[in-house]
Amino acid sequence: MTATHDLLFEIGCEEIPSRFIPGAMEQLEKGAAALLKDSRLGYSQIETWATPRRLVIKVGNLEQEQSDLVEQVKGPPVNRAFDEDGNPTRALEGFMQSHNITRDHLKEEMIKDALYIVIDKETPGRTTEVILPELLPKLIQKLTFPRPMYWQSKEVRFARPIRWLLALYNNKPIQFSYAGINAGQLTYGHRFLAPGPFEIDNIDHYFRCLKDNYIVVDHNLRKDLIREQLHQKAEEIGGEALIDPDLLEEVTYLVEYPVAVDGSFDSAYLDLPQEVPITSMQNHQRYFPIVEKEGGKLLPFFVGISNNKFNHNIRRGYAKVLQARLADGRFFYNEDRKEPLESYVEKLKSVIFLESLGSVDKKRARLVELTARLAEKLELDAGQIEEAKRVAHLCKADLVTNMVKEFPELQGVMGCEYARLSGETEEVARGIYEHYLPRFTGDKLPEVIEGALVSLADRFDTLAGCFAVGIQPTGSQDPYALRRQAQGAVSIMHGLELSLSFDDCISDSLEVLETTLTIDSNKQEQLKLTLRDFLIQRLRFLLQEKGVEHDVIEAVLTVPFESVAEVCNRASALEDYLKGPLLDEVTTAYNRVANLAHSAPGTYVDKNLFEDISEKELYRTLQAVENSLKSLTEPAQRLEKLQVLKQPIDHFFDNVMVMVDDEKLRNNRLNMLAALKATFNRVADFSKLQSP
Repeated sequence: MTATHDLLFEIGCEEIPSRFIPGAMEQLEKGAAALLKDSRLGYSQIETWATPRRLVIKVGNLEQEQSDLVEQVKGPPVNRAFDEDGNPTRALEGFMQSHNITRDHLKEEMIKDALYIVIDKETPGRTTEVILPELLPKLIQKLTFPRPMYWQSKEVRFARPIRWLLALYNNKPIQFSYAGINAGQLTYGHRFLAPGPFEIDNIDHYFRCLKDNYIVVDHNLRKDLIREQLHQKAEEIGGEALIDPDLLEEVTYLVEYPVAVDGSFDSAYLDLPQEVPITSMQNHQRYFPIVEKEGGKLLPFFVGISNNKFNHNIRRGYAKVLQARLADGRFFYNEDRKEPLESYVEKLKSVIFLESLGSVDKKRARLVELTARLAEKLELDAGQIEEAKRVAHLCKADLVTNMVKEFPELQGVMGCEYARLSGETEEVARGIYEHYLPRFTGDKLPEVIEGALVSLADRFDTLAGCFAVGIQPTGSQDPYALRRQAQGAVSIMHGLELSLSFDDCISDSLEVLETTLTIDSNKQEQLKLTLRDFLIQRLRFLLQEKGVEHDVIEAVLTVPFESVAEVCNRASALEDYLKGPLLDEVTTAYNRVANLAHSAPGTYVDKNLFEDISEKELYRTLQAVENSLKSLTEPAQRLEKLQVLKQPIDHFFDNVMVMVDDEKLRNNRLNMLAALKATFNRVADFSKLQSP
């Protein structure tokens, strides 16, 4: 067995932006795994850790030397390797000389229908200590960042300038240079509390040294410590910490030595809408608000996470900065309330949505019209339609308020608050807030129908407008978050089970868009197809997230459907019967029909041309099933009804020859099969289902 030792590699640098670090750790692990595989070096596990100033990887039980490489090398074809006397040709001699071999090493092997000269070339494995100085610089080079910096040369790029490199294998330093830095045995502690440098004797010493010098290198442990300290401080105050998962993740990568610092602010600011001080604390100061244990009402306290030992000056500084933020918030709130929300609508004319699509006010007008159309399709009563239109009219007004200009995160939140203060109904106020929902995958959905319809109208208007002016996602690029917009629309249509079709929503949005943008009929038809495909991709993603099998997804998406809820219900029904006899019988019947149905010349079926009783029986059953399907809404019931067709289909094929010479008979039978296929397709394309 090959001997093994652990490898430790630390990249020390200036503070890396917190949002870059999780991706960097993932790249570090995957990059190391790929390089070690290519180098034919085995190992037991790879672990990665990170702080703002260091990325660390440990490879456990890394083999001491790589395995020998035996590879087949192809030479000239046999018919060109030897002359008439059996002597090597120049081609073969050159091949042998280049590989320093004799004729004893040659073999013949058939490759792609031709006989070639081949040799088995063996490359002895090298030791890991020799390989690592080549491999570790490559590992650094494999790391990419959204906005890298260069400092030594333009070829050397990293998130922030690299300041030191530590590399140990078998507790011995690995010598190499990168970006003008020589790797060695030195590491550094906390920038302020114990900067160092410190010389590391072995891997165990490395972790002890960091711990002794105020570095919690394990990000998971650091997160747990922050969470524990937050709970402890909140308990001392008499409340509980409002811990946003994203903020906790961010703060974890902002500090190396987390210390919770509690503070307070003037309780007079609790008169502000609760979201204002919470946003000030979370989004701007990275503090954790404290709320009551029962009811969640905000308390005038917070907890910040310092990257230093506790000091009263830190607490005073945290409170002073927050106090200034809250004072700004109160000023903006009081100024905004001097006018009703309606008065801000006029100001939307000066805000550009997209240069080619006009102002936000033009978008507002489109939303009012599109919302009304969607509401009418859902047959809402006149009162609900008017309230939905009112939501659409006011939903963007808060964008030009002082508060939202300063705190963009509060769009919708302040619109809801100002609507209430302006005397709007609760449905309108909530609708203004909810029209931004869902903001991301997994976010809550609108609860009031008025908000849901405006959210849909907003998303479809954005999709139609962007696609119409040539703005579409490409690869990983989606600067206008159109995938998220479409995913949100699909989630709303699914979650609220709205009886709206993609086709209707797309057509209406393009028609309404013509008030702003002229689109010729050919381009409009192409846009409809493109947008529909785009939305179906999002629907496919939603079904995948629900755990639906791939073949079931394709079976329900490749046939006509009216609504997202209908597709999801079909998929659920198919999954319930996936491995049962009912679905097996339906699929068998469908496949027998579908194999010939594609040859049908038309759709009309003439009963007078039936010759065999099995034809008449099948047609009667088909009509009965068709009539039943019209009244059945549950996919499971429709699936069970399709099973009725199995026996008459079998009788038909047992007794009737479809592809007869008589053209009228043949076409009539093919047309009936096409009608049968269309009936099956009202549930799914059963040919897509894989056999259990």
